[in-house]
Amino acid sequence: MDRIDSTHSTWWFDTEEMRFCRLPRGVAPAQPPLEREWQSYYALDLNDDGAFTVSLNADHTRLLRAWREEAEPTTELHLVPES
Repeated sequence: MDRIDSTHSTWWFDTEEMRFCRLPRGVAPAQPPLEREWQSYYALDLNDDGAFTVSLNADHTRLLRAWREEAEPTTELHLVPES
């Protein structure tokens, strides 16, 4: 189980089951997430600039991007694959 703290959330990544859970900052990190709070993911990319990206689908066209240090909100990106 991996944990990443972003500016707005605490992220838990279950790398064996390929699922993650995002909890608002302030929720006790020792409190285990409920089963319904987990979501599947396909890839986790950690960038040198403090950002990380979670791919929500196999095509990597639905992404969540967050920052470990900067005060940027977490956003979901929808990318259109090239033809």
